[in-house]
Amino acid sequence: MSTRTPRKARALPIGLALAVLLGFVVCLLGSSLKNTVQVFFEPMAHSFGQDRGSFALATTVFALTYAVAAPLTGMLADRIGPARVLLAGTVLAGVSLLGGAQVSSFPLFVITYGILASCAYTMLSYVPIGVLVDRLFSDGRKGFFYALLTNGTAGGFILLVPLWTWLGQHTSWQRVLTGLGLFLLVVIAPLTALLQRQSPARTTAGEKTTDVSLRSRWRLVLHSTVLWRLAGAFFACGASMAFIDVHEITYLSDHHISSGVTSASLILLGACEIVGSLVAGRLCDRGSVKRVLMGGYLLRGASMFVIAIHPTPLLVLVFGIMFGTSYLVTVVATSVWVMRVFPVEIKGVAMGLIWTAHQVGAALSSQLGGTIYDLMHSYVPLMVATGCMALIAAFVVAATPFSPHASTPQSLDPMEAAT
Repeated sequence: MSTRTPRKARALPIGLALAVLLGFVVCLLGSSLKNTVQVFFEPMAHSFGQDRGSFALATTVFALTYAVAAPLTGMLADRIGPARVLLAGTVLAGVSLLGGAQVSSFPLFVITYGILASCAYTMLSYVPIGVLVDRLFSDGRKGFFYALLTNGTAGGFILLVPLWTWLGQHTSWQRVLTGLGLFLLVVIAPLTALLQRQSPARTTAGEKTTDVSLRSRWRLVLHSTVLWRLAGAFFACGASMAFIDVHEITYLSDHHISSGVTSASLILLGACEIVGSLVAGRLCDRGSVKRVLMGGYLLRGASMFVIAIHPTPLLVLVFGIMFGTSYLVTVVATSVWVMRVFPVEIKGVAMGLIWTAHQVGAALSSQLGGTIYDLMHSYVPLMVATGCMALIAAFVVAATPFSPHASTPQSLDPMEAAT
């Protein structure tokens, strides 16, 4: 069952527009914690004397740390406000990048990048951004603005990946990480502090809150059958995204795809990500959350089969369009679903647990991709498996009811005004 929200077109107040801009910038630069390693994966592995499967341990630990940190970050965002979480994440991101550039031993890099940088990325990405949007907008525009802010990831593909690729031809990855870390600490952290002036500390406009104990928050969320279904589907989203984040550039290089075609594919991916997510956000605001999510998973699965056939330059570009269109559709629709059906007191925890499932999928895909390549010299089994999982996720979503009463335990009845 879906409800249609009347369309409202009006300008944002200056303070709110500033908060949206800063949120986008934070998400954009936060994506560099992943796309720098995506670009420098092979030279980093060589620097530490590791093969691809062994170096993938760093990205696997990164994904697993995110899986653990996501619900904790959501709990913090519920309790102290998303703006403070974003500020702490910006500082930690700068510190972890500086540390990662200085360490010379691979185990230390795994700790610095896999744990510290992952915690920072968790605090700069989808979970606190979702809570921030939920508290800033209460008039049926949450889906659109959540898509807008999280398009910082798309900006990373369009702006940062080509930048890192170009810098990699002129300097070392250590210098890139050092410069980026200093920029986050000196420039972005003070700007992020301004978000606290616009973000409500505890409540969303128009929503009533009830004081809920920590134990009750976890119990109420974990008893939601719909959360488990959404999390299971989101596992497939994480598994397929890990191929892009960790293995795609290396896979295309193995098949002698030129750097120009690879960059063009990633730019197309980022551009289509922007368009797809904004359209998805608008459709979700109009009540089509379930249909949007199903479509996103179907397109995701199809795109993985396209790239697994044979990565010719044309198919690589087609893949960028298809995967890019679906890239944030699944994220936006899943997050709006959580915003709609869970009370304000536990939205952050619920969203965090959804991302736990996502990152478990990403961790398995990251590690298995490297291991399978070392054994079989091919990424095709990984791509076929993730494509099949995305198609299964579409069927799981189709069988899931979109209703607050079907997704939250009866013990939440006193707080249903928040949904």
